[in-house]
Amino acid sequence: MKSRLSAGKYIKNNKKACFVLIIALALTFMAMYIIAFTLYTSVESFKPVCLEMPKKISYVSLSYESFGITEDKYEDGVEMARAYKAARDKLMEDLKAHEGIEDAFFTQVLNANYNGVIGGIGYEFPLVEIDRIQPILDHMDAKLVSGRLPEGNGEVLIDETIMKNEGIQVGDWFMENAYGQVFKVVGMLSSDTMFCIGTPNGNYNCGWYITILCNKDTARFSKLAEELGITITSEDDIEDIDDYHRLYKENVKGDIESIINIIVIAVMIFLMISILVAYVSFMRNRVNEYCLYASLGYSRKEIYGMIMREMIIMFLAGILIGAVLTVGVMSAFEVLIIEPMGLISKWIMTDHLIRILSAFAIIIGMLQIPILVSIYKIRTIDMMED
Repeated sequence: MKSRLSAGKYIKNNKKACFVLIIALALTFMAMYIIAFTLYTSVESFKPVCLEMPKKISYVSLSYESFGITEDKYEDGVEMARAYKAARDKLMEDLKAHEGIEDAFFTQVLNANYNGVIGGIGYEFPLVEIDRIQPILDHMDAKLVSGRLPEGNGEVLIDETIMKNEGIQVGDWFMENAYGQVFKVVGMLSSDTMFCIGTPNGNYNCGWYITILCNKDTARFSKLAEELGITITSEDDIEDIDDYHRLYKENVKGDIESIINIIVIAVMIFLMISILVAYVSFMRNRVNEYCLYASLGYSRKEIYGMIMREMIIMFLAGILIGAVLTVGVMSAFEVLIIEPMGLISKWIMTDHLIRILSAFAIIIGMLQIPILVSIYKIRTIDMMED
């Protein structure tokens, strides 16, 4: 009675050839996962700014038209400006009286930049009088962890993640390349939203906005505007939860995932072709072996089963070794790149893991063609010379 063809014996007796193929599979797995891991860091890092901060604070700059103020109703620009200020002040009083809104005030804002592995995001933070700072920090659940609160003009408190990302410390000038020596970092904050705040310094700013301290139920200004009789126009600058969610979905998550998909698909195709070529060459070197098995009485089906078992063993070994290598490389990236830049990583990417395993399944499927061709061409020893 013939024994079952062993899939492990060939691997055991041909360690070098099989090891090369296994390592190629492992590196393929690692390359596809590490690329996505590195690029997806930006998607994870921008979440607090885009998805959490707008639940607590909004910035609104409305046009004259939103208040129904047009040139034909006033004698000159001075009268229009007075009417606009009065309408704006009334809006802020109405907002402060609205349930779920802690405060609303008109103030200068400054931009903070947060740079990811790919791209970056900018967001506003308020420049307010000294006595407003602590109540706003309490509302934003931001705590001072180093330095002091502002005591004069042009002093800012910056979130620890942004400070790490920008490479600055307490005592440095904030974004000196952009603002010059105007805003000094006097304290470091810790919060879940990367919140920053400071005091104004003359007219150095990135605009004037109505700043609204809201909660998640009052974070949509379009809803508030409808309730308060404000007509939003295309001229308005509204940075609320809807605006940030749209930014995150389209320009952060959408764009970065598109880049990841393009790069991963390109790498996947290149590596798949490489593995196919390597595996076909691997099989061709074993033609005589397959013919010998046929001569000993083994059927094509039995030989095919052995080939598939060998393939599955090597693919599984490649995936396991690749997973170990991937964890090691991700750990190194975390320590050397991600943490020093103040970024946030995502280690478990289920969707991408499924995509990689699907690619391996496709490779196995494509290998069926050369395998079946080889099986079909098998000859017994007495027919090999023919």
